[in-house]
Formats: sequence, C-alpha cells, structure tokens
Amino acid sequence: MKRFKALFFVMVTGLVLAAGAAASAQYNPNGEALPSGATEQEVYYFNPDNQAWESIGSGNADQRARSWNSGPLQGNCNKAYWDITFTSHASVAQWIDWSLATSRKDWRIRKPGQYASDSIDFTIASNNDVVVSFDGFGDLEYLGDRVEDPQLQYTIPTYFGVGASFAEANANGWVRAADLNETTYTFPNSEDLHQGFQLKFWQRLDVQKSNSSSEYENVGTVRLAVTNLKFWIDGQTGRYAQDQFGTPPTEEYVPSTI
Repeated sequence: MKRFKALFFVMVTGLVLAAGAAASAQYNPNGEALPSGATEQEVYYFNPDNQAWESIGSGNADQRARSWNSGPLQGNCNKAYWDITFTSHASVAQWIDWSLATSRKDWRIRKPGQYASDSIDFTIASNNDVVVSFDGFGDLEYLGDRVEDPQLQYTIPTYFGVGASFAEANANGWVRAADLNETTYTFPNSEDLHQGFQLKFWQRLDVQKSNSSSEYENVGTVRLAVTNLKFWIDGQTGRYAQDQFGTPPTEEYVPSTI
C-alpha cells in the first residue's frame, strides 16, 4: 500500500517546481480589498471561438472577469514636472476543470475469482494546488435478505489501483477501497496541472465462494478542493460574492475535505 501511495503521488504531481522568491509582506493570498470609491467598468473579452472581442458587461456575478477604477488625482502648480504613480493590480481566482468518463461501474459475475477492470478515467486541470479527499468508499455490500449463517460473506473485497494500463496498475499495487477514506492527496501547482492530465483508476473485486448470489453495491464520494479561495468568490456557487468591497480575512484558507 505504501508503494501505491508513493507512486500515486509521483504520477499526479509530475515535477515539483522550486519555490520562487519570497512575496512582499503585504501579500494576502485571500485577496485584496477594493479601494474606497472604486467604480466598476465594462470588460471586453477576446472570444477564441469566433476570434473577436466582445463585451461581457459589468456587475454580473457570472462574468469571466470584472474591473474597477479608483484614485482620481489632479494637480496645479508651476513646478518643473509631476511624477504620477499608477498602480495595476489583478486578483486571479483559482479554477478547476475536471471530467470523469464514467461515474458508475457495473459488474456481472458468473463465477468466484479475482477480477480487475478499468474503472475511472479522470482528468483534472487547475491553476493552483488541489486537495483530493474520499469518503464512503469500501467493499461492495450485499443488498439482499441475509441468512443467519456465519460462514456466508456479505461483502466483496474491493480494491483500486492506478496505471495507464492494467499491467502498470497491477505492478503499482492495490489499495483496499476503504483505505482511500483515510488519506488526502494533493496535486501540487505545476505546469502539468495547469495544462491538465489524466489518471486511470482500475477496480479489482475478489469474489469469494462464500458470496451469495445477489446484488452488491458501494457508493463513495470524491471531493476536489481548491487551496486558494479568494474572499471575493462565493465558495458555494463559484460566482462573485455579492459584496465586492468586503475585507479579506488575514488567516490562511483551509481547504474543505471530507
């Protein structure tokens, strides 16, 4: 199992980039408050689909981007020159793009034995670290009426492995389904993550002679959590928060896991 976890980490991270130069003391990863009196401006977006600029408006919680202007200045004097400071600041939210080729796996098994099959083709892309956690995964459970016989088995031992092929997944090792619930995995920020990569999960069932004929099932949950949620984003909807003039928290944001 340790080998599987170590290999899983390597596969999903690729090369970890070296830490950059230290940020300024004023940096707040949660975002920065808008200056008092800032007025919202119309935004134009270059649409790659039709290769044209188009207005995406202003004040819409679903806009791809919004902008504000502030800090009016003026001067009047006989001095030789004026030095005017202009500050441009952008707060970029963390995004996630993900897809599953399937969210359900069905088996029809005629005889006892060990079986494995491609289970989940998973793709993910993001512009910062992503934390993955699991809940409710376990052996497939018997759904029929149970007989009071201690020799009968009412679960099918269930495992998962990661690999581009079955041979690779088998070589990497198998993790019992319930063990996924005990660990969180982090996809570190990298160019590979920004561009997106694919993971293939294989599922293995060890069907016993003591498993009665019936239906067996397990339903688990996978959570993908951002690690840099900006204070101006509504964490429930992913849209802009209603109050864009709010004050950012100073404490570090903690991803929500299950």
